[in-house]
Amino acid sequence: MERQTMKVGPEQREVWYYRAGQGQPLLYLHHMLGIQGFEPALARLAEHFDVIAPYAPGWGPAKDQLPDFDEGPLDLTLHQCDILDALGIERAHVVGISIGAWMAAELAAIEPGRVDRLVLVNPLGLWLDEAGGEDPFAQHPGFPSSVLFASADGRKQHLLEGRDKVDAHVDELLNLRASAKFLWPIPDTGVKRRLPRIKAPTLVVTSDQDAIVPAAYGPAWRDAIANARLTTLAGAGHLAELEQPDAFARAVGDFLNDAAIAAVA
Repeated sequence: MERQTMKVGPEQREVWYYRAGQGQPLLYLHHMLGIQGFEPALARLAEHFDVIAPYAPGWGPAKDQLPDFDEGPLDLTLHQCDILDALGIERAHVVGISIGAWMAAELAAIEPGRVDRLVLVNPLGLWLDEAGGEDPFAQHPGFPSSVLFASADGRKQHLLEGRDKVDAHVDELLNLRASAKFLWPIPDTGVKRRLPRIKAPTLVVTSDQDAIVPAAYGPAWRDAIANARLTTLAGAGHLAELEQPDAFARAVGDFLNDAAIAAVA
């Protein structure tokens, strides 16, 4: 799958993205480490949906764009709307994981008319003292993202395999730098105040081995959003779509295709 580029918004900001599949549009907002190519989980979703997976400003090929985004959720939401506008999409399902789930929640709260159904996987943005969570920015610099995976070889398998090790490590650190802009020192983004504004049918997904966003956060997200559902993936850490792509795609697809869920105007 070839990566594409386009210009969006009044600033004509360059966006790098993947797109594949047919059906209802699905905007995928990535995790702390960006997008590892057109990942297997995205390919599975593309069997049923028109999947659009852009790099957020500050990640991957857009690493030099981060300083422009100083207002946080509003700027990011406008950027997501610019992407949809550039593609001629009025409404889309929105699926976010990790920091992308926070961005997805902000989009659904601030621009509810753009979101059909919403899936939040291991969402960052809340902080509960009783639940805690590992600090992703306080890890050993030699293997900084190992904590994001449930398996001991997750980082090697999903980030380093088939790549130049130095290039992969530099990308890893730059992507964590982008995440730190919004999540350091405490990953409380203030989104809790805006979650009740979400109107889209919502699925919250946690992972049973997530050290960053323990499964105990799931009920807090579910209870803050009207009529939200909650499910948990087994055998996955924070980056569930990399470690359990089939279970991830099945949970997302089943929810998005559930005919029993009432549409929201």
